[in-house]
Amino acid sequence: MKMEVYKLPELNLTRADTVGDAAQQIFKECAAHLHINFERFHETQDEASLMQIRIGMRRTRVAMQIFRPLVAPETLKRTIREFRYFGSLLGDARDMDVFLSGMLDETCPQEKMEADYAHLRYYAYLMRDDEYQVIEQELTGGRFEKAFKNFEKWRQSDWKKHLGRSGMKLLDSPLKPFALEVIEHGRMNLLHKGAFIEERSTEELHKVRKYVKRCRYHLRFFSSLIQPEKLNEGYDVLVAMQDTLGHVNDMKEGMQILSRLIADVNAEHVSNILQLMSVKISEASGSVADNLHEFQKNWHRYEDYTVAEKDLI
Repeated sequence: MKMEVYKLPELNLTRADTVGDAAQQIFKECAAHLHINFERFHETQDEASLMQIRIGMRRTRVAMQIFRPLVAPETLKRTIREFRYFGSLLGDARDMDVFLSGMLDETCPQEKMEADYAHLRYYAYLMRDDEYQVIEQELTGGRFEKAFKNFEKWRQSDWKKHLGRSGMKLLDSPLKPFALEVIEHGRMNLLHKGAFIEERSTEELHKVRKYVKRCRYHLRFFSSLIQPEKLNEGYDVLVAMQDTLGHVNDMKEGMQILSRLIADVNAEHVSNILQLMSVKISEASGSVADNLHEFQKNWHRYEDYTVAEKDLI
């Protein structure tokens, strides 16, 4: 029986009056989400839980940036460093999964080259399995558990013992003005980073996508404070931007994976595989252009999107 994926539950901050109240609840839910999925992966090596761990670490890092003045400096430094390390490992595995279900899916693009295509997919699965093996060793080897325990120790501590003057002031500040400031600050950063998208490198586009995700998390954290129509409006445009840039990044990563695979395949297949790759690259080129155009349309929509005091519940 397939285990149901455990995702972060809806956060209800309607009873949180201060920034400190909200931070404690958000970090508690983030920790529970990570813990449950880590235990599931540890017991069953469930790949869905593995991807939830990746999402949970990224979400926790965003929360730590939002509430930075409330986090003990050593906890902030250690947790972000360790979660970024594991996030990178899990990102490589995610790229391989997307590659095998997308650019190198089961359908061979050329007749009479099925054997060459199967040969390429065989080596792609070997590469994927190697990456999952490394992840399993790293996650179950104690390093992640140690980082998580350090994070939990801080989360359950008396924060006031670690705070300076600015942290103490923020701890007791009213939540709603803070939420509006976080959302608007993230929006302006994204608009700045996403301007002149046609002049960005593919690596820069990937960074822009991270800002899109960050804005989604901002809305996600404070969703219970925002009118549903306004919230859904923001989600719609951010999801569209994330999807378009995600497609561009998937094509870029797919090209890089293909070039790595060429070094492993048997020489007798190389000529046909190069022909197959040319078909895949040609298919990708038009879709990339379309997605960049779609991103620009949604970027302009986001210029007009703001969450103001009147939009709060």
